[in-house]
Amino acid sequence: MSFYRTYRPQVIDEIDNVAVREAILRLLGKPKKDLPHAFLFTGPRGGGKTTAARIIAKLFNCEKPTKEGPCGTCDQCVSIAEGKNLDVLELDAASNRGIDEIRTLRDGINLAPVSSKYKIYIIDEVHMLTTEAFNALLKTLEEPPAHAVFVLATTDPQKVPVTIQSRCIGVSFKKASDEELIHALLRIVKKEKIEIDAEGLKIISGMVDGSFRDAVKSLEQVSFLKGKITPEKIRSTLAMSETKIRDEFLTTLKERDTKKALAIIGNIVDEGKDIKIFLVDCLGDLERRLIALVGGKQEDGWTKEELGEAIRRLSNAFGEMRGTAIAQLPLELAVVELCSDSSLSSRPPSREPEKKDRLPAGEAGTPVQARNDNNEPIGMLSLEHLTNHWSDVIASLKPYNHSVAGVMRSTRPKAIHDGIVTIEAFYTFHKDKLSEVKTKEILSGVLKKLFGETVKIEVVLGKK
Repeated sequence: MSFYRTYRPQVIDEIDNVAVREAILRLLGKPKKDLPHAFLFTGPRGGGKTTAARIIAKLFNCEKPTKEGPCGTCDQCVSIAEGKNLDVLELDAASNRGIDEIRTLRDGINLAPVSSKYKIYIIDEVHMLTTEAFNALLKTLEEPPAHAVFVLATTDPQKVPVTIQSRCIGVSFKKASDEELIHALLRIVKKEKIEIDAEGLKIISGMVDGSFRDAVKSLEQVSFLKGKITPEKIRSTLAMSETKIRDEFLTTLKERDTKKALAIIGNIVDEGKDIKIFLVDCLGDLERRLIALVGGKQEDGWTKEELGEAIRRLSNAFGEMRGTAIAQLPLELAVVELCSDSSLSSRPPSREPEKKDRLPAGEAGTPVQARNDNNEPIGMLSLEHLTNHWSDVIASLKPYNHSVAGVMRSTRPKAIHDGIVTIEAFYTFHKDKLSEVKTKEILSGVLKKLFGETVKIEVVLGKK
């Protein structure tokens, strides 16, 4: 089992975030019936919100509580720690954000607890709930049964309606200090007998941006190294490799190297890394560069305008990731747009394109897709890529024309050749609908928006 799960704090005294620990300790002075029925935990990822929520669940249901809080060893505490307690329900709002999930929760809330005194509902990333789901949750928070307690957690409290916030006791999880991180790491170092000195722990704490989870994961990664873990080994194993990838990625944006930037994203996804975390870290790097540049320091030739535009587009991509089925797609699209925007960089690309790579001009200056010697597309848009993202094309059509989007569900991309995308329909009236001039213009515009390439549309009738 990973360090983060093995050494997750189980009782109040083990919470390394001092402010949070003191806030929970203050609850011990009241009878359980007088405690708040709803909490709102806010703070950055990896700060211990879910861990604290489970400790709150133990506080309410522990069979052998002490003056210091839940014992951590009784049947109730153990089952909560192992995620097996039937009366502690955890819901991830990022993937269960609709009104149906909240209605199910509301329908079952009046049922008595199975084996505990209280039912605890932990809703993570609560800001991801839809408006309808928030309204349903509000009704439940207004008149909850005596045995129900809610712990809502979010990394984005601004998106939680004020009506919800006003019915909760707020607990703020600020980024952990270096001292708090080192305290948490030392507990693991002693139990695992890891050979690492204070300087090594300080290096780890300094590169995780106040995240307990990231600090513990980093310690686990270097624990596999042979011999004493020196600062040099830590730098070469952890931060430098991640920083190097981000620096390389941002350099590709500066130089407008679309192909290389997309390859970096592809590698990150293939390695199973969280593309959202990568994007957040890139935005952090851009922010630091912007602040340094405003302070008079040169940052690899970036201008304030270029950094601002890159931050805006990547921030938009992060927001769009929440509603897409393919997590990396918004970032890929942002890359295509940034790299094709001549205003992003005052310098030319690092390599002067050869004549065969340049985008020729079509009628009235309309760009035509660049092609190689085999007359194959050079950019993002290939038949395989289009086929894999066909559902995204259909979803993007809805704001323009719902009926066309409906028709497109019964089609498939057939070929891409000479700047023409051929779509295969299987009903004559579908083919006729999609062959209309205005419909083709809409389809071409959506493909341009999604893949950054201007193409013509052709529709053919296929066999079912």
